[in-house]
Amino acid sequence: MHVDPNARGVLPSRLLVPILAVSAWVAVAPYVLTDATSLERAVIGPIPASVVFACALTDWRLWLDRGKPWHDWAVIVLLLPAIGAAVWITVGATLLELPLTRPELLGTSIGPGIALIGLLTTTISFHGRHHPDEGRPSP
Repeated sequence: MHVDPNARGVLPSRLLVPILAVSAWVAVAPYVLTDATSLERAVIGPIPASVVFACALTDWRLWLDRGKPWHDWAVIVLLLPAIGAAVWITVGATLLELPLTRPELLGTSIGPGIALIGLLTTTISFHGRHHPDEGRPSP
């Protein structure tokens, strides 16, 4: 694992703000846009949003503390629960068969969930890159 504290790797830092912003929206959206029950709102909103928020923030802090390493498994694995939560955000309301309208589904689940999946997988791909000096494995 190569560590370069002077690396220009700012992508995780730039993606952190949108990840946290979308997570915050997911936490409040069911309360703003739907008439679901308290339990239903919690299961599709604040609970999975908290997982994404906590994992993303912890991941970013660890990445910085470890010197912005290239291909660090600990940093990569930290985002896997967040991706799982983002998938749940995307499909949870549908799987629970909540009586939400199309605009409610798009605003609370599908739109923010897909956004989080994209942002988180892009962050993981950045963390998983290999240093050019490592060479390529032979086929």
